[in-house]
Amino acid sequence: MKANRFHIGEVIQEINSDYFDVLLMKKAKDKSNGIDQTILAFYIILRAEELAIEEKLPKRK
Repeated sequence: MKANRFHIGEVIQEINSDYFDVLLMKKAKDKSNGIDQTILAFYIILRAEELAIEEKLPKRK
């Protein structure tokens, strides 16, 4: 897992701004195996990982 607390914080800010990546939300629903309570958790993990991969310089650990 390349994501850290800074990436998760960015995802939370996006969610608070009502921004959701539709494709990642579909992946999160697929990974949740029909358990509604885990969809958001999977989305946060997937989006944070995506942000970590996209960044040029790694954030502080």
